[in-house]
Amino acid sequence: MNISASILAVEKDFVQYAHLLENVHADCIHVDVFQDGRKFPLERISEFNRVKLPLDVHLIYETISENDIALLNRAGTRFLNVQYENLADKSSIRGIASDFNGNFGIAITVKTPVDVIDEYVDILSQVLFMCSEPGVSGAGFDEKNFERIKNVHERYPSLNLFADGGINDCIAGEMEQLGVSQVVSGSYLCKDLDNIANRLYSLRYVGERHIAVTRLMVKKMFLPVCPVHASVLQILCTMNQYRLGAVFILNEEEFAGIITDGDIRRGFLKWGNNMLEKSAGDLMNSSPFCIGQDTTMEELYRELSLRHKGIDVVPVVGSSGLLGAIDLHIGL
Repeated sequence: MNISASILAVEKDFVQYAHLLENVHADCIHVDVFQDGRKFPLERISEFNRVKLPLDVHLIYETISENDIALLNRAGTRFLNVQYENLADKSSIRGIASDFNGNFGIAITVKTPVDVIDEYVDILSQVLFMCSEPGVSGAGFDEKNFERIKNVHERYPSLNLFADGGINDCIAGEMEQLGVSQVVSGSYLCKDLDNIANRLYSLRYVGERHIAVTRLMVKKMFLPVCPVHASVLQILCTMNQYRLGAVFILNEEEFAGIITDGDIRRGFLKWGNNMLEKSAGDLMNSSPFCIGQDTTMEELYRELSLRHKGIDVVPVVGSSGLLGAIDLHIGL
């Protein structure tokens, strides 16, 4: 299940918090935007261009102009959810959906019957269930939403369902069982910033924290592998074929290192045209971050949080060498 982290829960230093969320591998940055500009005006949305995480915007407006949508498009917003109850002219919804470049959806509170979805389901990528009062950080989860979400998931099983409001690890578990694909978390993540990676983990991997990494890893036979003497062209072709962003290097059958797309980029900057004369042995990181086969997912996530750098693929090793890898791209 994806985690969209609300930046407004911190009250200030929004971009700094967004970078923290990037470091702990949140899936999206969630931004609530009110028409009166409280907390965060839409004009500032481009401030998040320096953050690699996709934007998930909840627009709580009475009227939405073409300029508003243009701002969101220029910022590369991936998800837009328009608050149904606040929108004065409901007939504008289809036009807004048509103008927006990303995934469009509506947000509804418990005041609105879920039947309204029927009218727009052909243009919706997702529906955001507001499980507490929009824009009120720390508000409790309204349990009426359990039945509402179940109803919509049964009626439209291919429609992405998002949930926001009062989401903690217990509620997240219920949401996952009901078919919710993305939850928004604000105050739950912010309660303990020093432990935010584990809090985020507890939301995303509900019920899996004690599972050994070998249960979720990509096995060695399915990994992109090259010999230590492989050429740069061979490495690039292998990397492109598997689209994992990394290639695992073997010396005979022993695990020798890893080459990521970042290593390729840095190699071209270092060697220029001579890069094509290099081999895997020249490019590889021979001491990558690895984990043992008995490591739990919770232990892995805790270790990643301490490194304060983006790591997308983690080799899993045992006494016999490379066993597989954890692909942290999964679910993004």
